[in-house]
Amino acid sequence: MSIDEEYMHYQESITSLNRAWRTLCELEASKAGSAIWSAAYRMALIEYCKPFKISYGKDKVRFKLPVPNLNQEELILHQKILDFRDQVLAHSDLSVLDARVSYDKNASFPVPLIVSNVLGGLPQVNDIRHLVELVLDELYAKQGKYEQHYSEKP
Repeated sequence: MSIDEEYMHYQESITSLNRAWRTLCELEASKAGSAIWSAAYRMALIEYCKPFKISYGKDKVRFKLPVPNLNQEELILHQKILDFRDQVLAHSDLSVLDARVSYDKNASFPVPLIVSNVLGGLPQVNDIRHLVELVLDELYAKQGKYEQHYSEKP
């Protein structure tokens, strides 16, 4: 694994988390409910998740940040966000919706009806922002590893 690629992934992770943080700060100051607000919320979640998902470097080398050092409640939120990204944002897993088709061919207007769960309990913007801040603090604290490596290079 190249230290240069590792460093690039590390810096990209910080950039993604900062984009998530900036978006979340703006969302906190905005009224929820519009399509733009919803799109920004979803994008902030995606930006949060990017560092923790596999990123390929040269020769198929894989990079991803380890699980951050968080308390139990924060770890649950972290995992909830990653699961939401995997099951809803990046894919449309029907198991999450627990969807069923209801169809009565003898009805006056036989139309299949899809009945599903409504996704609720999404994390609050301020809780996500706090989580992003904790992860960024952890990353900034470890930045010395790279600073030392590059200061020793000829």
